[in-house]
Amino acid sequence: MRRALSLFNLLGLAVLVLGLLALWATRRESPPSSPLNLPTTPEAQGPRTIRLYFAKENLDGLVVEERSIQVAEGEYLLGRVLEELVKGPRIPGAVLLVPAGTRAPTVFLWEGTALVDLPRSYAELGYGAAGEMMLIYGIANTLLEFREVRQVKFLLEGREVESLGHLSLLDPFTRP
Repeated sequence: MRRALSLFNLLGLAVLVLGLLALWATRRESPPSSPLNLPTTPEAQGPRTIRLYFAKENLDGLVVEERSIQVAEGEYLLGRVLEELVKGPRIPGAVLLVPAGTRAPTVFLWEGTALVDLPRSYAELGYGAAGEMMLIYGIANTLLEFREVRQVKFLLEGREVESLGHLSLLDPFTRP
């Protein structure tokens, strides 16, 4: 009969204990992080005129609407702009990019790239190629109106996706 405490068993037990200690040390609860604070710059506060891109009624291009908004202190300008875009157009000949009541995407600016995180509902809109193109280009062109935005990258629920069904979202969108 074999000995239960052989040299190999003791070495294996030591490796297991060391591995568990290393795992415990790396997974210790870190102090809670503060929420991401994305305030507007001081010059962004107050009244602003923004340019929003909406789809034409026949989905053969985009139309631009200039809109005046009031930006509150501490309000994130790019997020506010996407909220205005989702509200829909006020000019004739333009149509909503998403159905009424749809949540606006979240947007973060990182080193000149606007990262647009689309909610899951955007993948379930069932748009054809033209509708999806108007949605993506409407958002991208609206954000590219800001000098600090050099390109727009789309995510779905925080993850990179190939497309929403038709248009490739792998590469960022830039000014023409």
